[in-house]
Amino acid sequence: MSGICRLSMGARASASLLLKPFACLAAMLAAVLLYSPQSFGAVTFTASEIASGDTGSYSIVSGDFNNDGILDLVTVNAYTVSFYKGLGGGQYAAPVNYSGGGGSQAAAADFNGDGKLDLAIVASDNGVVILLGNGDGTFTPGATLSNEAASTTSLALADFNGDHIPDVAMNDCPMSSSECGVQVRLGNGDGTFQSPIYTGGSGYALVAGDFNADGNQDIAALNFQYSDGFNGVIVLLGEGNGQFQNQIRFELPYSPADMAVGDFYDDRIQTLAVASTGYNKSGTYSAYVQTVQSSNGQLVGTEPQRVFTNSDYSDLFIIAGDLNGDFKDDIVLSGDYRTNPYSPLIEYMLGTGKGTFDAHVNLPVYGEELFYPFIRDLTLNSRHDIGLDWSTSSAGGAYVLLNTNAATNCDPPPANKLGVNVCAPKEGETVGSTFTFKGAGNAFNGIAKRMELWIDGTKVGQNLEDQLKVTTTLSAGTHTASFVVVDSFDNYTSSSVSFVAK
Repeated sequence: MSGICRLSMGARASASLLLKPFACLAAMLAAVLLYSPQSFGAVTFTASEIASGDTGSYSIVSGDFNNDGILDLVTVNAYTVSFYKGLGGGQYAAPVNYSGGGGSQAAAADFNGDGKLDLAIVASDNGVVILLGNGDGTFTPGATLSNEAASTTSLALADFNGDHIPDVAMNDCPMSSSECGVQVRLGNGDGTFQSPIYTGGSGYALVAGDFNADGNQDIAALNFQYSDGFNGVIVLLGEGNGQFQNQIRFELPYSPADMAVGDFYDDRIQTLAVASTGYNKSGTYSAYVQTVQSSNGQLVGTEPQRVFTNSDYSDLFIIAGDLNGDFKDDIVLSGDYRTNPYSPLIEYMLGTGKGTFDAHVNLPVYGEELFYPFIRDLTLNSRHDIGLDWSTSSAGGAYVLLNTNAATNCDPPPANKLGVNVCAPKEGETVGSTFTFKGAGNAFNGIAKRMELWIDGTKVGQNLEDQLKVTTTLSAGTHTASFVVVDSFDNYTSSSVSFVAK
């Protein structure tokens, strides 16, 4: 999800973003690192980095940009956009670079409905720029979603009006004020967008999710040095038609840095994990994380949990996902320390399913800065991996941590369409009266945000991830199990099997 972007990040993006390919400048570095577990149950990773050939990289996104079923990577660099073709198994070709960098946060979706994955890139003073994918790892300049004499630092993609078309939420931060506004641009499905809807909320980092479980997508924003003195989380509850209710707030004891969406209470309802930094009562500067959830029209949160202590953090990002395969959402934090030069950080914390997290575990670092982490199964082996972009003062690129030891459940299908793979039961299989159903989903137009299990037309379980594992008791006889996968824009598909219970 998004983080607060330093305004000093690289050159501003050109409004035209003319994407003229030029020769690839760098190849994959051969170094491969192995992280050893520090305690029982730790997750292990192999790490590799790829240089973009540009002077810095400020965002990264995964997706199948050439429609071969394998996830690729794209980084937004100081002057270029880099496409890293996925080769399978978490390996990538040397990048192909195109002009049009200088932005920060990026997100992928099919905005014009042509079955080819597109990009939305925060271009600061230019708002959000859409790059339409050509289906081969190249892009054509599309619409520019402008702001009003302001700087845009964050975006979130979701379907805010129920038409299954990707919409864009973006913030507008006037240069002369610390107060940011939020606008929503509803997609038309052809790569163009409607006039902005101003929500009345304000904030820096933005994420989208269904926080009150009413089936409508909401917006959460972080307020930092807001004009009325409020430091904390704002949630705008969606009405399902592109409109939003009055904001509800949760004040943080420390300065907000970033937030992530996940199922942190193991109740199949989306909540927020918020990272913040500040001095505690003893005068120690630390980073903290706490979960915030919607309850009876209000926001409530846990006590801040100290993550680590340092003299200063320049940037701090957070993302959520299931790293160890226990079907409880974990978090990854990354960023940098304000040293000279900057020094990177990346750590994970395993979720307890109670809104709290185990102690942080350090992961291998690279470069000077590690931004915009994401969690996704890059190798299609049912283990969730980590991707980030890395930067130094003179270089940047993609950084990948492949998960090597998490519990496996069911391999997902290819990434070039919304699809389901059913691992258990098999068609026609005879099973016992108590059985564990296993399936996995993958999504093209957005991530697979939810899986559901239906037996004989009745919903018996779900998980807010791309993996599904449900154990249930069955009556004797023939049954039909339907596995449903839903993407981030509420498109869905299913796969069914017939089986016999003894």
